[in-house]
Amino acid sequence: MKSIARMALQPGMILGEDVEYQGKKLFSADTVVDENVLERLKRYSIMCVTIKEDIDLATTHYEKIRYNEAFKLFEQKHSDSLMLYKQMMLAFATTGLQIPDDALLSIYQDIQSTYQNGSALLDFLYNLVPNEDELTFNHCLNSALLAGTFADWLSMRGEDKNALILSGFYYDIGKLKLPYDLLWKPGKLTDEEYAMVKKHPEIGYSIIRNTTLDNRIKNAVIMHHERMDGSGYPYHMKGSKIDIFAKYIAIIDTYIAMASPRAYRNALTPLQILGNFERDMQKYDPTLLIPLMKRIADAQIGSTVQLNDESVWEVFVIHPGTLSRPILKNENNQILDLMENPQFQIIKNL
Repeated sequence: MKSIARMALQPGMILGEDVEYQGKKLFSADTVVDENVLERLKRYSIMCVTIKEDIDLATTHYEKIRYNEAFKLFEQKHSDSLMLYKQMMLAFATTGLQIPDDALLSIYQDIQSTYQNGSALLDFLYNLVPNEDELTFNHCLNSALLAGTFADWLSMRGEDKNALILSGFYYDIGKLKLPYDLLWKPGKLTDEEYAMVKKHPEIGYSIIRNTTLDNRIKNAVIMHHERMDGSGYPYHMKGSKIDIFAKYIAIIDTYIAMASPRAYRNALTPLQILGNFERDMQKYDPTLLIPLMKRIADAQIGSTVQLNDESVWEVFVIHPGTLSRPILKNENNQILDLMENPQFQIIKNL
C-alpha cells in the first residue's frame, strides 16, 4: 500500500485503510474510489489517503512473486542468459569449438546472484514461465542451476561443484541433433520415436568425446539415463558401474522435468515430485537421493498448498519416513495429516 495526495486519486483505485474525520469513519478500507468518494473527500478537506497497489491485490503466491524484485531480476537474467547459452551450445555442436568452462560458469554465477539460497531457487523455478520455443535449452539451464544448489547442499566445493554445474549444462547436448517436434511432442511417442530419442546420450557423447572436458562430465552425458536397477539406457548399467556424477544428473534431470509445465500437465509441486521419487527409489542411488529429498522437503515448510478438494493449507511438519505426505495446518489452526488421509492429494502450490 502507499499514501497519495487526494488530488492524485483516480476513480477505480481502492482504499487501503479506513478514512476518518474527527473520529467519524467516512470510508472503509477496500472502498473503490468513484466520483462520489472524490467529492466527499474534498468536502471534508482530506488531503491524503492510503490506496492498495497491485501487489496488495494479488491473492496467490504465484501472483505476488511477480512483484518480488529478486524474482523479477532472476526472470530477466534467466531470459538473457538462456539466449547466450543457446548461442554457445549451438556453436559448439555445429563447429566442435569447445566452450571455455568459465563462460558457462559465468552464466550460472550471474543468475545465481539473484536468489539467496536453494529454497528460493526451487520457488523461483516453480513459478518461472518457460520459453516454449527453447525448452531443451531451458531444461539444461535450469538443471545447471539446480546442480549448483545440490552441490551446496552436499558440501561440494571447487572443481567438484563446477564439474557438476557443467554437467548440467552439457548432459542433454545430444538432443540438439534431434528434431524439436520429436523431443517435445505433446502426445505419446511411438516405439520408433522413443527409440530415436533414446539415442541422445550416445549422440551427445560423440560430440564431447574428444574435448578436454572433465571425464565426469562426459560420463554424465552418456550415463544420465542409466538407473540403479538396470532399467535405464543406453547400456542398462547397474549400481556402482554408473558414474556418481551421472547419478546426480539423473536426479536433477528428473526433478527439472517434473517441475516444468508440459502441454499435457502443469508443473508438479516439489512435494508431488518427492512422491514420485519415493515410488521409484530403486532407480536412484539412495545415498545421494535421500539427503537431497530431505532438503527439498524442509524447504516446503511454511509454503501454501491446495488439495484435490480445493482446500488450502500450510505445510506444517514433514514426516521423516514419507516426505511427500506432510502434516498440514489451515488458517483456523486445524491439523490434517496426509499420512492418515490418503484420499487427499496436493495438486499445486499457491
